[in-house]
Amino acid sequence: MVDVIKIHNLFPTAVHEFKYVAEQNLVDAIREEVLRSDTDTNFSKQSVDNSLIDKKGFENLTSKIVQTTKEVCSSYSYKYKNIEITNLWINFSPKGTVHNPHNHSNNLLSGVWYPFENTSNTPIIFIDPRPAANILLPEVYKYNVYNSSLSSFQPLKGRGYIFPSWLYHYVPPSKNDRISISWNILLRGNYGNPNDLQNANI
Repeated sequence: MVDVIKIHNLFPTAVHEFKYVAEQNLVDAIREEVLRSDTDTNFSKQSVDNSLIDKKGFENLTSKIVQTTKEVCSSYSYKYKNIEITNLWINFSPKGTVHNPHNHSNNLLSGVWYPFENTSNTPIIFIDPRPAANILLPEVYKYNVYNSSLSSFQPLKGRGYIFPSWLYHYVPPSKNDRISISWNILLRGNYGNPNDLQNANI
């Protein structure tokens, strides 16, 4: 006899996956960007310009991000006036470098997209955000969404992910040179219920 009649998945954390293949003018634009030179050689480098949404060659990618974010917002049932990409930049991780655990403060959603063929075989890893989830960890037969504290995604060419900006993530030491494009998003509009006196218009 089965005693469990239903599983209720409470407070899920969603990572939305999408696909977009870079056209040649975007590939050229990415390769022409200047990287920061003041970064520790053990860590990933970012492009000097973190507002690539305004640059020639990035228009179609920007449009794809906005359209995909509309779908993400629909799944959350969010109301908003418009979608603003607050930052868009290139990450370059030479072989052996890391990208330490971090989140993206002062934004609602963030994303990453991989424009080139995967030669690094080095994933992005998301960390379980629940503070009490890892107090007791019984031995498992097989890892799944209920017993894992980490979840990873390979940097496949043309694959992208949109996730809550508060979700901590990192990249372990890269096995080869690795390039990605990241961004942050704010929804412009009302936050909170006006009747609760804890609302804001952002």
